[in-house]
Amino acid sequence: MTTSTNLDQGQRGLPSYLFVTVFLTGASLMSLEMASFRLVQPEFGSDIIVWGSLISVFLGGMALGAFFGGRLADRFHEVWVLGVVLVLSGATIGFLPLYSDNVFSFFSPASPVDLRSLGIDSDAAQAAIQPPPDMRYVTLGAATVMFLVPTLLMGMVSPFSARLLIHNLPKLGSGIGMISAISTLGSIVGTLGSTFYLIAVLGTRMLIAANGILLVLLGIAAFLVSLRRKKSNA
Repeated sequence: MTTSTNLDQGQRGLPSYLFVTVFLTGASLMSLEMASFRLVQPEFGSDIIVWGSLISVFLGGMALGAFFGGRLADRFHEVWVLGVVLVLSGATIGFLPLYSDNVFSFFSPASPVDLRSLGIDSDAAQAAIQPPPDMRYVTLGAATVMFLVPTLLMGMVSPFSARLLIHNLPKLGSGIGMISAISTLGSIVGTLGSTFYLIAVLGTRMLIAANGILLVLLGIAAFLVSLRRKKSNA
């Protein structure tokens, strides 16, 4: 009787963990996207090209994550694997503020031009000017380097969670629909929470780091859930 009770508890705990994880991952993804606009604005401005580049990178990462997450889940449908994905995504986000300035420097506009090369012989010749950059590829390149991998990893969470739910819910369609709905709800909360409150309270870089810490904690929780399930199945 005790073994049966432990087994039931282990099975019931997984859907609850997955729903919470999908919600918080969706919130973290949109929080990161909102913070990304603020992060690049001082360097590249807020032109429509900048917004388009960032949104495209996030959508591309999510699409790749959905594809590879589904394939990974079919091959390794274990909770601890989801934990590895979450820890990796959290690490890539948490360290992002530490190297973002180097990325901006690398993708900055072209080298200065010495005015003496233009035949100007005056004190102004010591100044330097820069040709207008093509912001399309500057912003797209910087956004890809900083955000593609984190969004790809976070995009893997929903399909992986849906695969784990297959053997734990009586109605598969309802379960997958619930995953999608909860992820979207989390995205709304992450968007409004970040833009209305968190960016003002924490600042852009601290908010990005906080999202990374949150995902790492969710990954650690996945390892604990996996350990509990193994004990309940023993």
